[in-house]
Amino acid sequence: MDAGDAMERGERAWLRPKLLALPSGLRRSPSMGTPRHLTLTPRTPTPDRQRSFGPRSTPRGQTPRTADRLRWTIGARSPVPGGTEKGHGPETQDDSLQVPLLNDKECTGSKAPMVVLGFECLESTAFNGISTNLVMYLETVLHGSNLASASNVTMWFGTSYLTPIFGAIIADAFWGNYNTILVSLTIYLLGMILVTSSAFMPTATVLATSSVFSAQTVAFVGLYLVAIGSGGVRSSLLPFGAEQFDDENAVDRESKGSFFSWFYLCVDFGPIVSGLFIVWIQEKVSWGLGFGISTACIAIAFAAFVLATPMYKRPTATGKEPADAGTLYEGGDKVDIICESDLKDIPEEAGSSWNLRTMMQGEELKILLRLLPIWVTSIVMSSAYTQMNTTFIQQGNAMNVSILSVKVPAASMGSFEVVCVLTWVLLYSKVIVPALRESGFSFGGNGEPTQLQRMGAGRLLMALAMAISALVEMKRLGSAARGEEITIAWQIPQYFFLAGAEVFCYIAQLEFFYAEAPETMKSTCTSLALLTIALGSYLSSSIYAIVAAFTATGGSPGWISDNLNQGHLDYFFWAMAAMCTLNFFVYTAFAKNYKLKTQDSVLMT
Repeated sequence: MDAGDAMERGERAWLRPKLLALPSGLRRSPSMGTPRHLTLTPRTPTPDRQRSFGPRSTPRGQTPRTADRLRWTIGARSPVPGGTEKGHGPETQDDSLQVPLLNDKECTGSKAPMVVLGFECLESTAFNGISTNLVMYLETVLHGSNLASASNVTMWFGTSYLTPIFGAIIADAFWGNYNTILVSLTIYLLGMILVTSSAFMPTATVLATSSVFSAQTVAFVGLYLVAIGSGGVRSSLLPFGAEQFDDENAVDRESKGSFFSWFYLCVDFGPIVSGLFIVWIQEKVSWGLGFGISTACIAIAFAAFVLATPMYKRPTATGKEPADAGTLYEGGDKVDIICESDLKDIPEEAGSSWNLRTMMQGEELKILLRLLPIWVTSIVMSSAYTQMNTTFIQQGNAMNVSILSVKVPAASMGSFEVVCVLTWVLLYSKVIVPALRESGFSFGGNGEPTQLQRMGAGRLLMALAMAISALVEMKRLGSAARGEEITIAWQIPQYFFLAGAEVFCYIAQLEFFYAEAPETMKSTCTSLALLTIALGSYLSSSIYAIVAAFTATGGSPGWISDNLNQGHLDYFFWAMAAMCTLNFFVYTAFAKNYKLKTQDSVLMT
C-alpha cells in the first residue's frame, strides 16, 4: 500500500466522516495499490440547472436579477429567491437539480451497490497482485538490475496516477461512468493477460537478442495497459456505485453513507490478500500462477459487472449537453458563474467601475500562488513514500525473511503497514490528541490539529522513517560483513513510522487543497493534490538516476548495487532523510506564513 491508498481509504483516517460529506463533484476513486487517490472532476451543469440571461419573464415568486444582486462571494450561498440566504447545512434537494436518468429511480434496495463492492474487492486484489511484488519480478524473472527495477516501478506508479484524472474527465464529459468502466475493463484485462503471459515467455537474455516477443517487451506493454485501464476504473467505480442510491429516499441516503465505508474496506482487501497470499504463491510456487490469479480476479469482475447491467441506474454524461452562450450556471454550492455576455445587462456605470472576470481571475491567481509552495513540498513527500514499493522490498529481500520461524516475503510487509495505519488512527484519537490538549497545544476550531499542522507532522515522520531505514541498513551491512543475516523484523519500525506519515499527511492534504481552492477551481486544485503522487514517483526515478550517475563510477557498484552487500543503500536512505528534513523546514516556513482563505471573503462587492 502507498500514498494513493491513503487517499482512497477514508476508513483508516479520523477524518473519514468529513470526507463522506464532501460537496458535490468530489469523487473518491480507489487507488492502484499504491498511492490511492481521490479524484475531483469538473461538474458540468445540466440543462435543468441553467437559466438564460437576457429578455425573459421573471419566474413566479422570484425577484428580477439586477446589478445589485450580482455580488460574488465565497463562503456564502446565493440568495434564495424570495427568501434568505442558505448556509452550508444539509438541504433537501430540489426536483430541478436532479440528474436525468435513463431509467426510473424506483430501485430502492437494489443489489447494484453490492456488485460494485464485490467488484472493488476483486479489482483491488488484481492490481495489488501485480504491483506489490513487481520490483522483485523485474529483478528475478526479467533480470533487471536493482536500480533499473526500482526506477521502472516508480515510473509505472507515476503513470498510474495520471490516468485516473483523464478517466474522470472522459467519464464526466463524454461516456458516463458505466461506459468508461466497460471500456477500461477491456484494456485492463488485456494488460493483465499480457503481464501473466510474460511469466511464461523467454527473456531477452535467453533469446540472446532484443525481440518484440521477449518477456520484457510483453510485460511492459501489459503493465502500461493495466495503468491505463485501472485509471479509468478507479476514476469511475466509486461514483458509479454512489449513483445507485436515491438521494430522495431516507433509507437510501443512510445506506449511501455505509456504502462509502464498505467501499474503503474493500480497497483494503486487495493489499492484505495480495501481500499474504498472492506474493507467497509468486515466490514459492510460480510467478505465472500468481499473476494468473490476479488476471482471473479481473475477468470475474468484468463478467459480473456486465451481467449485472440490467439492475444499474445510469445517469447521462453531462458534458454532452450544449451550453448556450448566454447561460447562467447555478452550481448551488457558493458562487454564481456569469458569462461575459451577461455583463451587457449590468448598468453602464456599474460595468465601468469593475470587471468581474478580471477580478475573479486575479483572486484565483493569488490563491494558487499561495498554494504552490505547499504543493511542491508534497511532491518531495511522495517521492520518499514510494520507497516502500522499491528499496524497502529490496532491503527486506537481503535479510532473513523469517519472523518467529514464519517465512514472510519482503513484499508482504506492505500488509503489515495496513495494521500500522489502523494503529496510528487509534493512537491519534485516544493518545496523541488528548495528550496535546493537556499540554495546552493550540488546536484548530474543530478541536484537533489543523490541516497544516497534520501535514507538517506527516513530513517530519517521513524523515524519521527514512532515518530509521538507514540505521537498519547499517546494521544489516555490519551483520553481512560478519557472515550473518538479520531478521526482516528489523524493518517493522520503519514501516510503522511511514504509516504514521501517511495517516497524518495524505488525508489532511486532500482536505486542505479542496478547502483552499478558489470556488471555481475546486476540481483543478484537488487534482493538483493527486498529481503530487505521480510527480513524486517520477521524482523518485530521477533520484535513482542521479544516484547512479554520481556513485556507480570508476568500477564502483554504487549505492544501490545489484548485490546490496557491496553497495551502500544506507547512504541512499540518509540522503532521503536529509531531503525530507529539509523539506519539513521549508514547509514549516511557508505554513507559518500561510494565510488561510476565510469562509466569508468577499471577492466582488
